[in-house]
Amino acid sequence: MRWQQFRPDSALSGRVAESLEISPVTAQVLINRGMHTEEKAKYFLEPKLSNLTDPRNLPDASKAAKRILKAREKGEKIFVYGDYDVDGVTGTAILVETLNFLGFTPSYYIPHRYDEGYGLNNEAIKEIKASGADLILTVDCGVSNIEEIKFAHSLGLEVIVTDHHNPPKKLPGAFAIVNPKLGNKNDPARELSGAGVAFKFAWALLREAGIQESGMLLSLLDLTCLGTIADVVPLVDENRILASQGLLSISARKRTGLRALLDAANINGKVGTREVNFGLSPRINAAGRLEHASFAIDLLLSRDENTARDLADKLNKINVKRQKIGSGIQEEVFLAMKERPADETLIILEGKQWHPGVIGIVASQVVDAFYRPAVLIGVTDGVGRGSARSIDGFNIFELLEKCRDLFIDFGGHELAAGFEIACDKIPELKKRLRAEVSKMIDPAQLEEKLQIDAEISGEDISLGLIRELETLGPFGKGNSEPLFTTRGLKLIDSRRVGDGSHLKAKFSDGALTLETIGFGLGKTFPNLSFSSKYDIAYELRSSQWNGFESAELRLVDLKEVKQ
Repeated sequence: MRWQQFRPDSALSGRVAESLEISPVTAQVLINRGMHTEEKAKYFLEPKLSNLTDPRNLPDASKAAKRILKAREKGEKIFVYGDYDVDGVTGTAILVETLNFLGFTPSYYIPHRYDEGYGLNNEAIKEIKASGADLILTVDCGVSNIEEIKFAHSLGLEVIVTDHHNPPKKLPGAFAIVNPKLGNKNDPARELSGAGVAFKFAWALLREAGIQESGMLLSLLDLTCLGTIADVVPLVDENRILASQGLLSISARKRTGLRALLDAANINGKVGTREVNFGLSPRINAAGRLEHASFAIDLLLSRDENTARDLADKLNKINVKRQKIGSGIQEEVFLAMKERPADETLIILEGKQWHPGVIGIVASQVVDAFYRPAVLIGVTDGVGRGSARSIDGFNIFELLEKCRDLFIDFGGHELAAGFEIACDKIPELKKRLRAEVSKMIDPAQLEEKLQIDAEISGEDISLGLIRELETLGPFGKGNSEPLFTTRGLKLIDSRRVGDGSHLKAKFSDGALTLETIGFGLGKTFPNLSFSSKYDIAYELRSSQWNGFESAELRLVDLKEVKQ
C-alpha cells in the first residue's frame, strides 16, 4: 500500500484555526477537503438546512410542480415509479408521502430487479395505464428511457422524470425532466442522490402549493439521508447538509418503520454513517435483491407499530438469507482465486447458480481483498447475469461498454455495472475484456493508496481534537475520515486479539505510549519486531471503557522504518 500525504500549509491552517477557533490539525484537514478560505471552512462546519439552494433552481422543477398541482385540480391519478435500491425506495417513499400530504391518493410501482430490470418498461407502463393512471412520476430513473416514455405517450400517459443519473445526449420526450445534472456544473445540488432530488422536488411542490409550514419537509429528512448515504454520492455541498441533518432525524426515531428497523438491526443510540451502511441499507436492499422492494417501501410508509415490526422482521430474515447466500458464493470465489495468477489485472469469474442479487456484494468484497476490478457472472438456465465493481480511478462501465454488442442488457456507472449475457458468449467476453483492460489501465492504478491528512505527534492527540474532528462528519465518498501518521515509533507490545484476526499494539515516541487497535490486521502483521521502529497510519476515535472515555488510535496500516 502506497502512502500519500497532503502537503501541509501551516500559514493557511493557522489563519483558519485562529478565525474559527479550532486546532491547526482540524484546520489542515479542512484545507485538504478543499476548504481553502475561512468562509468555505465555516460553511462546511455548519451544515444548515438554510444553506440549501432554492428547490426551484432544479431544472424543470417549477414546470413539473405546476403540472402536478394541475393534476390535483383535474382529479388525475398519479403513479410514482421508482427504483429497487435504497436510493429509489426512499425517494419513492418521499414523493408518495408528499403527494398524500397534498391530497392525492397516489400509487407506486417498483419493478422486479430480475424479471423487469432497471428503469421504465413497457409492460409496467401498460399495467399502470390499465389501473387508470394519467401521470407517471419517476424517481431515480427515467432520464435514459426514451422509447419507454414515447410508448407511455402513445397510451395517453404523461411522464415527469426525477433522476440524478448522467443524462444521454438525446433526452426523452417527458413533460419535464428534473435532474440537477442538466443544470449548472457548479451548482451545490448537482451531485444529489435520487432521494435528494425527490426531497428537493417535494420542497418545490410545497412551495408551488403555497405551503409554508416546514414540518412535512423536515419529516422527510430521514428518508433523504438514507438514500444519500446508501447511494455513495459525495458527502459534500448539499449532500453533506442532507446527510448531517438526516442522521439527527433518524436518531430521533420518529418514523415508525425506521424505528422498527433500527430495533431489528439492534442499533441503539446515535445513528451515523456506519449504522446506515451496515445496519439499515443492507436490510432495505435485501428486499429487492432476493424478493421485492415493495416490502421496504411498505415499511418506510407504515404508521402502525405492529405492521412495521412484522415488516422489519421480514426484512431482517431476508437479509440473513442474503448473507448466507453471499458467504457461499464468496467461499467459492476466494477458493478459485487461489488458482489465479497474483498479477492478474482484471478478475473475471463465473459460477453456476450464483444469485444475481448477491454477486455484486461479493464482487465488492473481491475488489476490497485484491484491489483489482472484478466481474462475477452467475449462470442460470443458459443466461449469465454479471456484476462488475471497480477500484478508484478506473471506469468499469467504459470497459464493459466496449463489449456492449455481446450483452442482452447492460447498464451502470464508473464504479459499478451489471449485464445479462448468453452463456455461449461468456468465453468471448472474458477474452475481450482482458485484452481491453490491458490497454485502459495503468499498472500504478493497481497499487492501493492511503491518503494521509497530516503527520502529528502523540502530544497532539486528545479527546478535544477527536471531538473537533467529529464535526467534520458525516464521512463517506468525497469526505473521507481523517487519517494521520506518527513516525519513528518503537514497538513495546504486540498481540493478536479476538479470533486472532485483530492486532493490538503499543508504541512509544520516547515520552508517550500510544495504544492502537487494528481490526483485521492480525494476519497482515503477524510478526512485528521489537527491535525495529515503525511509522503508523491511523484514524482517531473516542473509546468508552468502564465509565471512562479515552482516545483510541484505529490502526489502518504500518511500515517498518528502514535503518
